[in-house]
Parts: sequence; C-alpha cells; structure tokens
Amino acid sequence: MSSTDDDALAWVAREAAGSLDADAQAAFEAWYLASPRHQGAYLRARAIAHSVDGITVQASLKPAARHAGNEPPLDDLPCTDAHAATAANHVLAAMEAAPPARGRRAFVLGGALAAGIAALAVTSLAPDLLGPVTYETARGEFRKVQLADRSTVSINSASLVEVRLTDAQRRVALTQGEAWFEVAKDRARPFVVEAGDLRVRAVGTAFSVRRHAQGAEVLVTEGVVEVWANGGTAPRRRVGAGGLVLVSGDGSGPRVDTDPAEVARRLAWREGKVVFQNQPLDDAVAEFNRYNTRQIVVADPALRRKPLVGHYRIDQPEEFANDVHALLNVPVAIRADTIQIGTAR
Repeated sequence: MSSTDDDALAWVAREAAGSLDADAQAAFEAWYLASPRHQGAYLRARAIAHSVDGITVQASLKPAARHAGNEPPLDDLPCTDAHAATAANHVLAAMEAAPPARGRRAFVLGGALAAGIAALAVTSLAPDLLGPVTYETARGEFRKVQLADRSTVSINSASLVEVRLTDAQRRVALTQGEAWFEVAKDRARPFVVEAGDLRVRAVGTAFSVRRHAQGAEVLVTEGVVEVWANGGTAPRRRVGAGGLVLVSGDGSGPRVDTDPAEVARRLAWREGKVVFQNQPLDDAVAEFNRYNTRQIVVADPALRRKPLVGHYRIDQPEEFANDVHALLNVPVAIRADTIQIGTAR
C-alpha cells in the first residue's frame, strides 16, 4: 500500500473523529485536488468507512482488544503487506483519539478500516467494488448524503437513487422521485445521471433531476450540464444555470427553456416548502400529495384548472385546503385520511 493510501486513510480518520477546522479543510482540499491518485485513494478509503453500519468486526481487530489476552496485536494480523498494518495502526490511533460521544462509531470504524486495509493489500480494487449504493426515501422523508467523491445528493420524498463510483466514472441512476446534485469537480471522472431515457452529464455544477410518468426533467442551478435522450437521434444540448429541460418518454429530443424564477419555485422543497405562482389547483394538490400520507382529493372536476398563488410548508395541507375554501368559496372536508375539496357532481 502506498503512502498516498496512508494519507487518504488518515484524512478519513480525521473526518470520522470530528469536523475539520478551516485550516485542516484547506489542507485536505489542496491534497485532494493535487492528483487523481489522491482522489482515487480517498474514494477507496471512504468506501471502506461507509460499510461500517452493516459490518461485524472481528474481536482481534477491535482497538480496545488489540493487546488483550491471547488476541494478537494488529501488527501480527495476517497480511501480505506489512506497510498496510502500519497504516492501519495510524488510523486506529486517530480513531481512539475521537471524542467520547463518537467513541462507538470510532471503535467500529477503526476495525472496519483495518479489515479493509488488509484486504486491499492482498487484492487490487475491482472497478465495481465501490457500488452500487442505494439510497431510498419514504413519503415525506428527505435525505442529504455526501458521496465518496465529495459530491452531495439531496433526495426528495419517495425517491430511489443508486450510486456507483469507480476510479473511471461516477454514475447515478434515479429510479423514481427527485434528487438535487452538487457535483464535485473531477474532469477525469464524468458524473452522469440516468432517469429513464434521460441522461445528464456534469462536471462541477449543481442541478436536479425528477422522474415523471411522461419522462423526466432537469433544473440547473449552477454551471452547465449536457443533456440528451438515450438512443435518440437529437443532438445533445448544453444547458446553463436557470435552465429547465424536459425529456419525454417517446424518445424525442430534450425541450429546453430558461426561467430562473421557475427553477427556484420548483426547488423550494429543499427548504421544506411548496410555492405556487398561478399553478392549477390539480398541480398544487399533486405537489402536496407527494409529501403527505393524508391525501387531498379534488371532488369537483370544474375546480381542477383554477389558478392558485401561495407559499406553504410541505406539511401544511390543511392550511392549504382552508385557503382554497376561502379563495374559491367551495366546501372542504378535512378527515383523518383525506382532505376533500369541493363536492362531486
């Protein structure tokens, strides 16, 4: 194992022990950006660290027991690379220095890293060893995760995202729902999101992707992305900040528009809000129903195209229904499992 792997493991250990201060963060970024080798080593170290939630650590790998009883010290672990054991000792030492509140995680993470280091010393890293990793949210649940390449994914309600990171590429499959991506710069490894027939390629930018029954949409908040329909004949389109892209399920080329205000409105969910600016009642109801188990039903079809304006918290469907009652002068019935607007005709 190289000194680069040592450095990567040391950075992972420091991050596990607590947040980096400004000086340490600057030092890390300088090291990380200095070479693709550094980025690959950090990716491997983070992958090992991310596996700790589901790992059972052998007693001989636990820091507290390294020199207890008949269990061998870490330096005596069977490993074809003595340098790996030395690196593991350094990582474990950093873990043991973690604050008491993080003791249990540090305890397990240290053992997991030691096991991972030994494995990496014997075999080379397979291209798909680091994935895929799946993230799923329930209705009304939001999740923000940092990937091993330091990109960040904010996952909306009722969504399913699969991430595969390797030394050659970064690939994300959005199976359902919506996610917003803040992509770390890495020109050597393209970051590509797949959503049905939609493909989005980005380097160092921020954008969201949402799947619809009719296709998928992209909203760009920073930088530039490249968008195309997989298998289609239309040329790829480059879209900048404030851009909206829709790819339909019929395989036709992407339709592109520019409207920063509309992009911000549609991404209000990141702040726990829904915003309506002359949206039809039917669309507003569909937005609330994405986030709440108590579903809103529009009983009168004549009301569905009525335009609405307003700002609401995602978890306030009752307040929304009461405003509709006052604005449109229609009956509203709030029940345990449903909210009915209007009466059936």
